[in-house]
Amino acid sequence: MAQIDLKNCTISFIDGSTPANSIDVKIGEGTLRWSEKRNIQYTLDRGTLDEVREGDEVPVDVNLDFTWEYITGDGTIPSIEDALKNIGAASDWVSSDADACRPYALDIQIVNEPTPAACGDKETTLLADFRYEDISHDAKAGTCSLAGKCNVTKATSTRAAQS
Repeated sequence: MAQIDLKNCTISFIDGSTPANSIDVKIGEGTLRWSEKRNIQYTLDRGTLDEVREGDEVPVDVNLDFTWEYITGDGTIPSIEDALKNIGAASDWVSSDADACRPYALDIQIVNEPTPAACGDKETTLLADFRYEDISHDAKAGTCSLAGKCNVTKATSTRAAQS
């Protein structure tokens, strides 16, 4: 994966309705990290490695630390917290998780468009069914930290030439 400057990215929080509700957040400064893990179980036969198999699935961990420049969307634009918590201007948003019995979730989409366009392909990464577990604020610094998990084992990514 190439180094990504979040200043060239738009991060979208997208619900599960059709057509989807979303807000697009332009990041000023920050970091976005996600971690994909898998459990591998090794079985020994009299002290010697013998069998290897995959263990239980592990959800993708997501951490986002940021200041934002602006938020855009359609109609009444909810705050990031409204969208994450399914409250206020986002109280009618629908979970991205198809199972209505599970807690509310959103998809996070990161679109990286290097500038100038000749410096790389447009890359879109999707972190599906994200649920926040921690939101922290630093009012003095004007920053927000967001941590949670996605109900998937890996992010999906697509690349396309910029036009």
